[in-house]
Amino acid sequence: MNRLLRALRNFCLPVLSLTRTPGGRYIEWSSAFFDPVMDVCEKGVWFVGLLCFVLVIAGISLVVTTFYMYVIPYLWRVQHPFWFTVYLAYGHYLLLSISFHYFRGVYTDPGTAPKIPDFDPYSAELRRGWKVCHKCEGPKPPRAHHCRICNRCVLKMDHHCPWMFNCVGHQNHRYFMLFVIYMWMGTTYVVNCTWARVVVLMEIKAKFLYDVLDVLGMSESVSLAAEGPAPPHAEGTFVVMVFFICFGVTIALGILGGWNMYLISVSETTIEFYTNKKEAKDLRKEGKEFVNVYDYGCWNNWKVFLGIVNGRSFFRHVLLPSGHSPHHDGMDWNRNDVLSCAHSRTMPV
Repeated sequence: MNRLLRALRNFCLPVLSLTRTPGGRYIEWSSAFFDPVMDVCEKGVWFVGLLCFVLVIAGISLVVTTFYMYVIPYLWRVQHPFWFTVYLAYGHYLLLSISFHYFRGVYTDPGTAPKIPDFDPYSAELRRGWKVCHKCEGPKPPRAHHCRICNRCVLKMDHHCPWMFNCVGHQNHRYFMLFVIYMWMGTTYVVNCTWARVVVLMEIKAKFLYDVLDVLGMSESVSLAAEGPAPPHAEGTFVVMVFFICFGVTIALGILGGWNMYLISVSETTIEFYTNKKEAKDLRKEGKEFVNVYDYGCWNNWKVFLGIVNGRSFFRHVLLPSGHSPHHDGMDWNRNDVLSCAHSRTMPV
């Protein structure tokens, strides 16, 4: 029987991407029927990722160019010199932060599981949480996952991000999250700088809108935006287009960023959220409670994620661009043991 199972496994390996314990007792053979379709789809994701990467660069370039050509002169006309300087400095700070974290996220290797020559799968049982990847046929550390697009096991893999043209894993997860945060701040900033101009350019006369602006004390901004000569047609087109692009991206990134911030707060990756949810459901059927052994509490989870431990500061290593490495190697994680530490969440050392 074992020989038959081994033969079936070897036959299905090209299309089978599974993880099981070294003992091999839990195998979902039905995945062999779905994985060929998934492989074809995921190969196309590489090309989608390349397209998304180009779109991100083109989109940021469009917004920055429009801002320099049309929005900065407009701000100079309607803002007090002091506030104009503040707007300009803050905008350039956001541009620097967005660019730094995006390109570091794209070009930083997310972290790959080690290749161990003559690896004995049963020896993995000696290391807590280690498994065997049946795509790589090699060791799979805790929280690692095999990415079929990158064709490797990625340490603490969160997801394969087409917009970053890279996997998001242990080494670049912080860059991804900070890029999302700073990008949201950047698009919000552009919307705030252009909304009054867009109301004038689109000749919006809705009484309800002006009543709301009066209540919020923002009607004066529209009056200032309406002053001066009529803008060229190109200015109106680009400013309105950039406004709606940034408005849509602000909403999308707000949802994406909020979701990822929640996952970081409970120390879960996107993949772990679904696997832990399934495991918790199975344990409830047995009358047991699931405990995330990698959850150190919200505050400590963020400190570990941002790497602000061992003397690092929030100002120097988060508010300013920083290429510091994560807190540890991403392979052997400190655990809050389910039995002895179920109600004790301590900072990992």
